[in-house]
Order: sequence, then structure tokens, then C-alpha cells
Amino acid sequence: MDPVDQWKYILVRKRKRKQLPLDIEHSSPITLRNIILDGNTPSSVLDRIAQIYSDDEYLLKDLVRCPNLDETTLAFIALTASDEIRSFISGTRVLDLVVVDEPVTAVAVPGTGKPKEAPGRKKFNVIQAVQKMTNPQKIKLALSGGKEARSLLIRESNKQVSTAVLENPRITDGEIEFFAKSANLGEDIMRKIGTNSDWTKKYTVAQALVYNPKCPPGVAVGFVTRMTEKDLAMLEKSRNVSEAVRSAARGLLARKKAGKK
Repeated sequence: MDPVDQWKYILVRKRKRKQLPLDIEHSSPITLRNIILDGNTPSSVLDRIAQIYSDDEYLLKDLVRCPNLDETTLAFIALTASDEIRSFISGTRVLDLVVVDEPVTAVAVPGTGKPKEAPGRKKFNVIQAVQKMTNPQKIKLALSGGKEARSLLIRESNKQVSTAVLENPRITDGEIEFFAKSANLGEDIMRKIGTNSDWTKKYTVAQALVYNPKCPPGVAVGFVTRMTEKDLAMLEKSRNVSEAVRSAARGLLARKKAGKK
């Protein structure tokens, strides 16, 4: 093989050589920091680091400083990290985090009546950034995010995303009760709440499901037997519940009244 052919052979082999996949989960802190600080690191890799190490505040601060961090990743960090990290985001990026779906009132310019943005700061609408996330990103956020993330993602049309909120270990009994009362949430949410005995052992949660028109009748009827006579009387007359619930309440109320005679 002449020298030219040898070089061709070497170049072909080099092109065909497979690169080992980057093992983010088992990389050392130094390796991770070098990856984050490398300006050529793809935003998808930075997003992966943010999801895996969402409780490592040192790495999160490095990520926040990274200029090529995607805004969806920044939103993920803002909704899963501590207040300290959120303050760090606001200070480092000179951003005001907007995490409510409401217009922000601007400052009026004296003498003109026209509003003006606070000097030197930009608004970062976290909700809009979340809406740009892929479903796998939303599921990860639903499973690990704070209360703001949960209240936002519980309304997602994708069932995998919305029901993942209920698997978040940080979810509170108060949130479950609020969700059980919400008539604008899907049947899948009601069904999942209704099949969790730890939640439904609370009377207020069972009561909320029975009264909620979005709760599947097959789930709601199962809690009618636990209702007080006052609730049964109201359910019997309510036009907001299904006929199955009204009928069950009517029959149970009649039996209770008959038993008192």
C-alpha cells in the first residue's frame, strides 16, 4: 500500500470511529463543570445536566451563568430549585422572573402618563418558556417542580404530563383537595385522586370528588356512602352531579330516614 492509500485508509477509519456516549449521570463534578463552561456544549446536554442534578446548587449556578442555556432549561431550574437559586437567576441574568399568567404593570413616566420598563432589567416569562418544552421535559418538571410548576402543568392537555403532577413527592394535601374541587381539570386527574386511599380518607377530598361534575360517575358513586345526611340531601337535588350520583344519594338518604322510624 503506497503512502497516499495509507493516509486514505487512516482517514476513513477515523471517520468511522464511533464516539462513546457522554455518561452525564456518572461524570465527576470537575468533568461536569468543564462541560458546562465549554461554550460549544449543546443546549440539549445542558438541559440533561439540569434535570439530573436539579438538587446540586453549585452546578445549577454554573448552568445559570452559561450563555447558551436554553430558556426552557432556565424555566425548569427556576421552577424546581430553591429561592436562593431563583434569586441568583434574577441577579446574574438581570431578569425579573414572571411566574404568574398576568400582565405586569409597568412604571409610569412622570409627565407623560406612558408606562416604561424598569431600567436595565428584562422580563422572563416562565410560563411561556414551559409551554415551549417538549412533553418529556414537562413530565420531568411535573415530577420534580415546585407548587407553581404543579399548578401550571396539572392543566396540561397531555394526560401523561397532567397526571405526573400527582406523583410529585412534594405535593400537599391542600393541593389535592383543590384539584379535587376543580371542575376545569380532566377526568383522569379525578380518577387518579379517587383511587388513592391516602387522599380520599379525608372527608373533604371525597366530598369534593362527589360534587365535582368532572369526576367519573363510577368513581364518585363509591364515595356517596360516606356523605353526611346534609350532603346527601344536597346531592339528591343537585343538577350539577350525574344522575348516578343523585340516584345513589336519594336511595341512601331514603334508607337512613327509614331506619330512624
